[in-house]
Amino acid sequence: MRDRDMNLVEKKMSKRLVTICEMLRGAGDIICNSIADASDSASAEMNEGGLRTADVGCDHGYISIYLVQNDISESAIAMDVRKGPLSGAADNINEYGLSGRIETRLSDGLKELKEGEVNSVVIAGMGGDLMKRLLEDANLSALGIKAGVLQPQSELDLFRAYLREKGYLIADEKIVFEDGKYYFPMLVIFDDNFGVSESLETSESIRDMHAGNALENAIAMLCDKSGVSKEDALNICNAYGEHNILSANSLLHDYLVHGRQVDESIIKSLDKDAHAERLSEIKKELFYIDSILKAAFL
Repeated sequence: MRDRDMNLVEKKMSKRLVTICEMLRGAGDIICNSIADASDSASAEMNEGGLRTADVGCDHGYISIYLVQNDISESAIAMDVRKGPLSGAADNINEYGLSGRIETRLSDGLKELKEGEVNSVVIAGMGGDLMKRLLEDANLSALGIKAGVLQPQSELDLFRAYLREKGYLIADEKIVFEDGKYYFPMLVIFDDNFGVSESLETSESIRDMHAGNALENAIAMLCDKSGVSKEDALNICNAYGEHNILSANSLLHDYLVHGRQVDESIIKSLDKDAHAERLSEIKKELFYIDSILKAAFL
């Protein structure tokens, strides 16, 4: 579709939003393979076809439009808790001639979704605690949602830890630097059965993701090269993302160096007696930063 002479919504989108959309493309093969091997024919029928995506907190609707324009998703439901943005999204969808494939729906998170309407989700640009609440309020398995791209704006360490506690898999993660800010979109697999069939076993990348190798490898590397404990290594992965650490992402390096500069500046302004707890927190953060720099970038 990119080769056609048409007005692409990408021209209006930030790098962050485009990255989020393209990351969802990676969920397509996982979902299709899972569907092909579904022993439950009703489940297979419910998820027949390609990706169908719920865009939660859709704002202007650009994510939904991009996903459909670029053949990432067959269809989308653009959802928002506010009537104003939802009306604007509907106008944009009509402008691009996609009202037949993208529906708008007033909803607090995923509450107004029905079973089998979508098999993937995008939730981006919200605080980690709010995003956690939206996921907790929905029964993803019953809805048929197998994967999604999640981009929390805050509480990143707690959010990654929450995903692990739920048994969800962080299959990939990127870093986007835009307008002076760093963003960390994550491709998350919610369906814990996606890697058990023979056909999925033939895909090395999917098998590795199912085994949790990224997290295990990052922990092993941190323990080996930086001498940290396994507990600290897990905390480091929760704080900064195992995929970013293993890939030695150059943006992660910049993010860490900036973080160290900020922390060192804060330490100078704190009184060691009056702010003992805060000093301990900052020193632990500096320890984590130096551990990653030593393990991944030296």
